[in-house]
Amino acid sequence: MTDAAVINVAMFRYVSALVIILLSMGMGPVAALGQGNPEDPHKEPLSNPADEPPAVESEPEESASDSGEKPRRRLLKRIGPQPVTQEEREEAERLRRIAAKYGTDPTAIVGRVQLTSQYLDLPQGAQGAVTTARVDVPFRGNWLMRVDTPFLKWSDPDRPGIPSQHGLSDLTVTAAWRAYNTPEYALLAGVVTSLPTAAEPGLGLGKYTLGPTIATARFVPRWDSFLIGLLQYQTSVGGDPSRRDLSRFNAAIQVNSFWGRRWWTVVQAVWNVDFERSGKSAMTMEFEGGRNLVGRFGAYVRPGVGIWGRDVAGAYDWNIEVGIRYMFASF
Repeated sequence: MTDAAVINVAMFRYVSALVIILLSMGMGPVAALGQGNPEDPHKEPLSNPADEPPAVESEPEESASDSGEKPRRRLLKRIGPQPVTQEEREEAERLRRIAAKYGTDPTAIVGRVQLTSQYLDLPQGAQGAVTTARVDVPFRGNWLMRVDTPFLKWSDPDRPGIPSQHGLSDLTVTAAWRAYNTPEYALLAGVVTSLPTAAEPGLGLGKYTLGPTIATARFVPRWDSFLIGLLQYQTSVGGDPSRRDLSRFNAAIQVNSFWGRRWWTVVQAVWNVDFERSGKSAMTMEFEGGRNLVGRFGAYVRPGVGIWGRDVAGAYDWNIEVGIRYMFASF
């Protein structure tokens, strides 16, 4: 078996295992813990509880086995939406509206203008700074178009004679469709592509990339919050033949919580896998604290730290990101 075949088999196993895990846990891209009812809630359309099957208090318990042990729930019963009470459904809907208004629910179909700036402390003394302008445009009810325009600056003191570079990096475009949407569970699926628009070779990949992206958000009544899962895979499909090919996968899990009337937090773990380097992986942990400033304006700060594999693309020793966003009710 060739090296390329081995890499493809490993990639398939990674992606298949993570899709099964995320579906079974009901994760998705972020929702919310909530204690408060902010003014001007977002009017994003959600399913009408009257149109849904009546909620049940709990699943009927299965009879115990002859040994006296309670049988385990079947795997298929743990996949997908779970039964909730009417009270839990109403709380989930309230938090979904708050999360959409503050821009922390990746499955929400809502317009956005956002500006972020991130400092990265990289391995071997290298440093980087990324400023990204993001625009989200919703259309046709359950579709979303996203454009990320990053500006990159980096320097490496361990490479004398090579000056630091700064300028436009690779443009990223995402088109996504919300395939399932209830107050307690949502699923967004789409395609993400990047274009080799970098001003200098060292500021971008030099490749066209394409791949799928999935986000889910599930309300967890026990925590009174949403559990979010994000999956994304990118592979190079063209571009400069002298540049290295790309085959990367990343998975993120988030817990988004709201505090009082204006504050939110996000705890996130991100796993990156580089299949062009025999499946070498990296893990980072990040914590975000944000506040609604006025109306639909919000700001946040997000520090992070590398756990392992800090020389893998997308990883770092530590970073800090600040951002400000304005969320539209609609365009």
